[in-house]
Amino acid sequence: MVMPKKTVTLLVAIFVTAVAFGISSAGHAAGVDIVQDSSVKSSDVIQGNAVVIKAPPLVIEGPSTEETTVAGLSSDGKVRVEITSSNPALNEVMSIDIKFRDSNGGSLKQHANYDIVATQNGKEILSLSKVHVHEGRNTHNTTPLKSDDSVDMQVTLLGFGLPNDQANWTGPTGEILYFNVVPEFGTITIMILAVAITSVIAISAKSRLGTILRI
Repeated sequence: MVMPKKTVTLLVAIFVTAVAFGISSAGHAAGVDIVQDSSVKSSDVIQGNAVVIKAPPLVIEGPSTEETTVAGLSSDGKVRVEITSSNPALNEVMSIDIKFRDSNGGSLKQHANYDIVATQNGKEILSLSKVHVHEGRNTHNTTPLKSDDSVDMQVTLLGFGLPNDQANWTGPTGEILYFNVVPEFGTITIMILAVAITSVIAISAKSRLGTILRI
């Protein structure tokens, strides 16, 4: 059985639309890389004293038009770092809310010490060292962004304890977690969607014209 040409074209347009949404979803799902201090495997990459582990991301809440929430676990699985940030926008300041949680129960961990760095296209937009937060939660703001391109964030866990009592800090210490925040829809995805929608409109118009001519 041979399908009519217009039916085949319509199916192709629908398929392209589905692929476009798939590209967007896959890009967001892969937006978090976890760096942990653990045993080295052949597939891992060593960066100084840290080991980059090719582990799947932990996505708490999918990206929206306003903000994105992602998280990473420490190597011992006891500490969860959550980041909720506004999505990148040209000339706008990005708000970054960071939480340190006990992975068992999700309660906030007090007296967290950490470094945080955020970059866009290789340029620093936020850099803070030896930050101490008493309640396990903090908010940072970047400088105004130069574009709506993705933003990379790096959080280094320094330990948990009072800032003047570093000798008694508890772990994990020296572990680095990487995060990536991307806009909701990339330019390529939008172009694919536009082509697909245009194809559907053209097919519909052609079908109506054929019906009128037959009448």
